[in-house]
Amino acid sequence: MFGDIQDFAGVCWKEVLSLVNNAAVYIDHAASECLHWYTGDRAYLTLKDAGACSIHELSLYNFHNLKAKGAKKAVIISTSTDSLFYQRTLKLIIEKNDFEKCLVVFTAHEKVLQYTSMIPDDLMRESSYDILKGDIIHWMNDKTLTENSQVTMIFKPIFIACLKKDIFVTPPFANLMPAVDKVLIDDYVLEIEFLISSLHMLFTHYNVQEDIYSLGKLANHVANKLDNFGPAINRRKRAVDQRKVSLILIDRTLDLSTATSHNSDSILGRILCTLPHLPHHYNDVAIKMHSLSLKGEECSSSFMVPGCLANRNEELMDLLINKKQKDVLLSLNKMLIDMSSSKDSPKTSKISTRVTAHSLEKGVKKFRDSESIDSLRKNSKNLQLIAAVVQALKSNKTAQIEFVISLEKLILQNLAVSGDSSSILTQLSNIVKTRASRGLEMENLLVLLIHLYAMAGPDIKFSEQQEKALKEALACAIYEDIKKCNESDLDVELSAYYQTLLLLGVSDEQASKEAANKITDKIITILHEILHQRESLKNYKQVISKSNPREMARHVGLLEHLVTDLLDESKPTIPDLVQQKPSLLSSGFNYLTKGKLSDHPCDNPWTIIYVLGGITPDEIKTVEDIINKKGAHCTRITMGGTRLLNPLDILDKILFTNINTL
Repeated sequence: MFGDIQDFAGVCWKEVLSLVNNAAVYIDHAASECLHWYTGDRAYLTLKDAGACSIHELSLYNFHNLKAKGAKKAVIISTSTDSLFYQRTLKLIIEKNDFEKCLVVFTAHEKVLQYTSMIPDDLMRESSYDILKGDIIHWMNDKTLTENSQVTMIFKPIFIACLKKDIFVTPPFANLMPAVDKVLIDDYVLEIEFLISSLHMLFTHYNVQEDIYSLGKLANHVANKLDNFGPAINRRKRAVDQRKVSLILIDRTLDLSTATSHNSDSILGRILCTLPHLPHHYNDVAIKMHSLSLKGEECSSSFMVPGCLANRNEELMDLLINKKQKDVLLSLNKMLIDMSSSKDSPKTSKISTRVTAHSLEKGVKKFRDSESIDSLRKNSKNLQLIAAVVQALKSNKTAQIEFVISLEKLILQNLAVSGDSSSILTQLSNIVKTRASRGLEMENLLVLLIHLYAMAGPDIKFSEQQEKALKEALACAIYEDIKKCNESDLDVELSAYYQTLLLLGVSDEQASKEAANKITDKIITILHEILHQRESLKNYKQVISKSNPREMARHVGLLEHLVTDLLDESKPTIPDLVQQKPSLLSSGFNYLTKGKLSDHPCDNPWTIIYVLGGITPDEIKTVEDIINKKGAHCTRITMGGTRLLNPLDILDKILFTNINTL
């Protein structure tokens, strides 16, 4: 009825690709990440195949690769809403080149851009696009000393990257994270308007009316803005056949315990926890490809282009998300055998029923040594995914992750059994003090504290005495780390935690102690805010499930609970969801009934769940498991988020970002 959400991305990209012939293409990081997933890791080749003569990074800090030799035409693809970015970067690009024609592809609507010119102009231009167009023409004419410059401004709502059918992320909004202190961050105002106009364009593509539901303070704000967005109101009036879709917006901060858990049933979750991000990407990882370097070239493998996960084969992504580790290893081993063209290969032998990361790695090396370059190239994407799984399972972080998982289980059972009288803070304080001997990094412990407070929720209160002991342990540990940071070799790659400490700029002992105490106070304040995130909720206040004393407690994430309720055939009332109503009368009634729904989201044939702050592989797996159990009769559910998350992403956005503002 609606088609895949990838269709929407395809419509945008096909028109953009038709413009790049004989052009120097400048594309920013968020747009290139969208193209990366749309093409299955063939973004550069796709642009070249479309006729681009050169491709450049569009970045405020990239001044080395802006000149396009011989090009008279430029195509600039930008997701930015920052006037200064255009005033500086576009001006610099034009100054370094001799373009006669310039096409600027905006992914942000002109009403969102709010561009202001610094060039005196007697002409009255109302549109941001027209104002910027005038500036670009001025820069081009000033460069070429002619009056023949051609500038075209084009709007294309590029913001979606599909990981698989009905699963998507939105790279332009990857940094959007709800605040835990109940304050809407002013820096997000333009980003929220950008998101609203983008969602409107998605629904315009499908010619639908949306019923909007929300869960969380920022989600409520976005829902209200979208509901009252003028172009969206007009579209809903024009929508034919009353085609409807339910949009459910959710704040990530309502459930940080799921997002900070290392206990992943998804191999993709383990990959995200162990492999670094692909440079300038939020949702893909950099895979070392040294196992495929030819004999005698291992020494230069560090210079190899990294592999990645993006591909056009949905079955491979489904394997990484939904299958258990044993099944993934068996499937990858079978894939390796099936790819082999050698008569001496084990292709005809019985497929092993026990495969390890080590044996899989040996199989890749045998494949490399026996196959031709063409065979390696043909099977490159499969080999990249195999390498990702091997590296994740053999990572030197494995022992640390397993220990953290054991502590997560301890936290769950401790909170479930003892509640307010839990001694878990005392235990964690001791672990902070002995972290070095246990092989634990401070980042892991800070993530664990976020996990603890988010899981405890508003119904559990920790004793002041235990929190005092925790503060003392944290302050001492941070002081030691500040000293270590100041003594370290700056040529060594520092973690985000140590970079944060280094930015404090303190070196003497007294200042270091004061900084450590100040950071600790901020951490405790944020943890208290996390504790109260679900305070106003009714059904979803707790994420710990323990049906009877004989059963082990189980962690039930907010998304798991919500989707279970949504797909319940009895369609129970979901009091925590706030529904936007198109009329003043119904909006007032909704307010008076505190969000009680008069309609059910699954009354519509399509439901989109979008998490502001990001989603995890385990949440994707859990939601798809629930959908599969309910069968084909249920509404179609599409799940999206601002980005794919690993636990350290939460640490960065919730703790480090706030510490940097001290």
